[in-house]
Amino acid sequence: MFKRLPIVPTILVVVAAAIMVSLGFWQIGRAQEKDRLKLAMEERPALPVIDYPFADATNEEYLYRRLRADCDAVTGIDVSGGMDAAGRTGWRQIASCTNAATGQVFQVQIGVAKDPGEVSQWQGGPVEGVAKESPDNRSALERMFSGGVRRPAMIVASEPKAGLLPSQAPNPEEYRNSSWAYAGQWFFFAITALVIYGFALRSRAGKRA
Repeated sequence: MFKRLPIVPTILVVVAAAIMVSLGFWQIGRAQEKDRLKLAMEERPALPVIDYPFADATNEEYLYRRLRADCDAVTGIDVSGGMDAAGRTGWRQIASCTNAATGQVFQVQIGVAKDPGEVSQWQGGPVEGVAKESPDNRSALERMFSGGVRRPAMIVASEPKAGLLPSQAPNPEEYRNSSWAYAGQWFFFAITALVIYGFALRSRAGKRA
């Protein structure tokens, strides 16, 4: 039977199914991570406020904790889409700050603007708010193949700066973990591809008989 298998189509189907299965396991990993982070969103904001962990800013244990830090100099402000505390679409302003005591750079989401052309002139100062991961500007393929790369914590300021609107805080009630469903879909696609190919081979063998 195996001698009669068409080599190229079989290789293509098996490779495609293997890729789908790999994507399914990748989504399972993402789903487990999202479940952990959802639990952290629920529990950690109530913990005591701590200083920004410059020595270990990528440690997941600090996400959704209340952090404080001194922004002694603003080296730049990035603008990207986001939402304000009222759930309205706007343009969040993310300041890159330098801390004089450590010489290290960290990010602060200082608020949300209504106008995409509005860029805050905030010059820095003390900040406090809930920590979340700084933005990930990598493509989906880069995120998939580069593994679990942790990004430094970014402070989402509780009090907006320079007349901006307050930012939307992480809300576990609005958290949707769709990765479990995506994982199931990839496994279903892989099985479906193999089953359909099996029927095609069976039909092909029947015509030859």
